[in-house]
Amino acid sequence: MPKVSFTVSARTARLIGRENVASSKGAIIELVKNAYDADSIVSIVYFDNRYSVLLDELTEEQFTEMINRGISEDDLAKAYSFSEDKYVIMDDVDEKDLIQLQKKLNDLSALYIIDSGEGMTQKIIRKHWMTIGTDNKAYDVFTKSGRVKAGAKGIGRFALDKLGTRCEMVTVFNPNNHEPDVDEEGGKTSYTGYFWKVNWDDFEGEFKTIEKVEADLDGLMSGSLLDALRPLKLDLDLENIETKAGFQYGTVLKISGLRDNWEDFYVSQVYSDLEVLVPPKESGGFQIFLYSSLEQDKYGEVFGSVCDDFDYKLTAHADENQNVKVKITRNEYDLELIDPDLFKQEEMGEYPYRKEDFQKGTWSKTVTFSKLLPGFKEVDQQKVFENIGVFDFSFYFMKRTYASSDAERFNYKRALTNSRKDWLDKFGGVKLFRDNFRVRPYGEIKDSSFDWLGLGARKSSSPAGIAKEDGGWRVEPENVSGAIKISRLTNVNFEDKSSREGLQENKTFLVFKEILTKLIQLLEEDRAYIARAMDKYHSEKHADRINKEQAEKLARSILERNRKRKKQEQKDSETDDQKDETQTDELTVLAELNRGKDEEIEKLKDEQKVLRGLASSGIVLASFSHDLSKLNNVLSSRVDKLKTLISEKIQESEYANSEERKNPFVQLERMRKQDVKLQNWLNFSLGAARKDKRKRKQLFLHKYFNDLRSDWTTVMENRGIQFDTAEIAEIDMRVFEIDFDSIFNNLLVNSIDAFIQSKESRPREITIRARETSKEIVIEYHDNGPGLSRDIEKPDQIFEPLFTTKRNPHTGEEEGTGLGMWLVKSIAAENDAQVKLLYPEIGFGVRITFPVKYKRK
Repeated sequence: MPKVSFTVSARTARLIGRENVASSKGAIIELVKNAYDADSIVSIVYFDNRYSVLLDELTEEQFTEMINRGISEDDLAKAYSFSEDKYVIMDDVDEKDLIQLQKKLNDLSALYIIDSGEGMTQKIIRKHWMTIGTDNKAYDVFTKSGRVKAGAKGIGRFALDKLGTRCEMVTVFNPNNHEPDVDEEGGKTSYTGYFWKVNWDDFEGEFKTIEKVEADLDGLMSGSLLDALRPLKLDLDLENIETKAGFQYGTVLKISGLRDNWEDFYVSQVYSDLEVLVPPKESGGFQIFLYSSLEQDKYGEVFGSVCDDFDYKLTAHADENQNVKVKITRNEYDLELIDPDLFKQEEMGEYPYRKEDFQKGTWSKTVTFSKLLPGFKEVDQQKVFENIGVFDFSFYFMKRTYASSDAERFNYKRALTNSRKDWLDKFGGVKLFRDNFRVRPYGEIKDSSFDWLGLGARKSSSPAGIAKEDGGWRVEPENVSGAIKISRLTNVNFEDKSSREGLQENKTFLVFKEILTKLIQLLEEDRAYIARAMDKYHSEKHADRINKEQAEKLARSILERNRKRKKQEQKDSETDDQKDETQTDELTVLAELNRGKDEEIEKLKDEQKVLRGLASSGIVLASFSHDLSKLNNVLSSRVDKLKTLISEKIQESEYANSEERKNPFVQLERMRKQDVKLQNWLNFSLGAARKDKRKRKQLFLHKYFNDLRSDWTTVMENRGIQFDTAEIAEIDMRVFEIDFDSIFNNLLVNSIDAFIQSKESRPREITIRARETSKEIVIEYHDNGPGLSRDIEKPDQIFEPLFTTKRNPHTGEEEGTGLGMWLVKSIAAENDAQVKLLYPEIGFGVRITFPVKYKRK
């Protein structure tokens, strides 16, 4: 059979241009990137859009110009009438005539993209510009001046089709940057540049293949780009633009037959996008200008904005060895307002919270990828960390507003909140830059990808206040700005989507996002730690004044309500005064007691929300307990009944020489084992919600732990784990059995998960011991698994709510609830018990110590 070759439909150009490029704004940015890749020091975007809107009035010159540019006088006369040296739109004009005129005027508009780069020779136009998906930028990644090229896929020029139906290009090449110009046969030419023209509508039509569509190409003998521009009738004076570009060489693209009506509203959006196209510090050496003939004095050079009014700033540099140098700058606090005694508090006595650290304003630390995502290295089989590469991250937090009481409590500097709000509305969001060019749409205002790091979801799941005792404060996406810088050279696994809208969501990129959120968490933890210390100090120092103010406010409120309820004035004024005085004193005491309870109530509410969710699954289970218990009974006998029925027809001996997979009696035994597992699970689950476990009653530790071992026997045996409860002293305690279930079931679940992830081949063992002394009851729990991850910097972090090292091996996202060990410590604390981590040479250990008062006498 002969081989057959592929052909490409001409419609492909439309697919990768008009239909593939997500937006017209994105198309313009792609063409600006081309100017950068051409080593231009400037890119000019010019909208000739003076007729994009129907003007209410026209001067005689404008009226004449429209006629000269192809608009018929009859069409204009249907809409405008001459009055007092000008043409005014008529009140009774037909709507259809206006629409028809607007369409014709739109055809007068054009868009120009101008650069002063190296230009293109005929060979480059034929081999690269006219080749779909050319790979020259993918392999030749550096420009002559050393820039890393922003493009790579070879389809950027098809953004022209997204913008308009026709395109004309004038290019004058720099002979010093190119090989001698040659024609298609290889003969040298004397041309200095070229005029190229295409109509994208030529790509339409049935059965038309790409090689049958042609563009016009004519040689130019112009001395400079400015001379060559005359055929395009550009009415923008390039010589008056403040740039070092002389426009001796370069390229001009003129796009006409625009597919969009570029009114000023849309032009301003393009200007805003260009403002964040490059990081402010990197914009040197490449200027961007935008002009509009409709609003001639409104636009000009595009400048980025440097964030210098922030509360907190985090900068991070990741090197090729997965080390991250982090620097955090505090700009939120007024040092003159901070009481020096604050730094005498225990929590403010260590780096980086000492007085000298505050005076310095900045502190730094070095972390690794594995410490930022503890637990991921153990499940990462593809070594994703090595694929991420070098990057830089700058992140700013700035609150939009604050209460005066918070300013006093946290020693805030005064901030211009209105200007901050305006700045964040324009430049907020975390943006991604590759080789000094922004990768859209990450961090784009009013776009679904504005919060691409999921900061809003983090805030919703942990809405804690800044000074909450248990921590958990998270930044809001609308209060932050940031920039991440990567490169094609060092982050090779970050690939563009073909639509030019973002990067491919591969495993490397997903883990990269998790690392960024953990870096942000370092800033969050620093700010929250300081806020807790300041809040505590402020409350202790001003307790009397705070209590008095709150009490007086409460007293005034209640007294006012009492007065309104009175139907008549009291006769005895002296008695009234005595009552008021007594009542005020009582209310002051009430206010003092109430204040201390407020924070405790708030904390309990937060815990209640978490436990409510956990309880829901228990409620559902309890609701079906009757049905599940019936199923439990069926499981204990159904295989025996089935075996009896089969044995009446066939004998087990008949399958003595059969393969196991074809032996029904072997299959029945396998079913029996599965039923036993399911039965044990049901017994365990149905027993967990028994009402008697929720009563504080006599609990014999020896019997309790033996029963616990029995409940877990099947699970342990299936996983090859030896569960030892031999060293349990004969101790009788008065506690809630359900509290012990919560503590030790959570510990057992964690151990089993650890064993599953462990790569060690040693026997698996879990041991629980209990003993008593004259002052306390000590219960120790050990397993010989892998122990705590070495990537956990502070081991006691495992007791914090939502902290987990269980991670998705594909994305690096946290998979565990992060509540198990928090519940262990919380429940122990409710029973006046202390939980302390042990550090055995192998495995994990924890000691829970109850006061002797819980021993039943």
